[in-house]
Amino acid sequence: MNKLIAVFIIAVLGFSACKKKQEDILVSISKQKEKINKDLKKYTIRTADDIVSKERGIISGYFRDEEVKKVYTQYFGTENRSFTEYYFDDGMLIYVLSQVYVYNKPNTYTEEVARETGDSVWYDDKLTKMEINRYFFDDNKLIKWTGPSNNDVPVNIADFTKKEPEVIAHALVALKHLKEE
Repeated sequence: MNKLIAVFIIAVLGFSACKKKQEDILVSISKQKEKINKDLKKYTIRTADDIVSKERGIISGYFRDEEVKKVYTQYFGTENRSFTEYYFDDGMLIYVLSQVYVYNKPNTYTEEVARETGDSVWYDDKLTKMEINRYFFDDNKLIKWTGPSNNDVPVNIADFTKKEPEVIAHALVALKHLKEE
């Protein structure tokens, strides 16, 4: 009986050791991201205009041979501007950093336009707010999302579940633009 318990304990410990720990995955993602950024000059860069988006956009991709390492998108709209970095390892999305600058009013809403309409508030870049989101992926699965308040979004809420396919879709569309250029 003692041998059976000992075998069971060893088996449980062995299986639990095989499972990747989230902390280890996050450290690995961070190291890979740093390595990619350090090696950017070694990669081939491709650039494309984003003609699908309603905002003007530019997409840049960094490739080692045909393997994508990083995609950087920039969009300039009337209500915000955004900059997103997508990091890839072995063709899989591992990390996304999204920075969105939200204007207080559309940037076309000038002081002159506001006064004509009797408004006392117009576009002011000093009132722009920045929202930062960080997404961490393991095997193309969203495992962690740090939201604009720098707090982790709980994995068990609907927004978290909906965000994964949305982020992956944006990355794939940007990558498709680059490959078609």
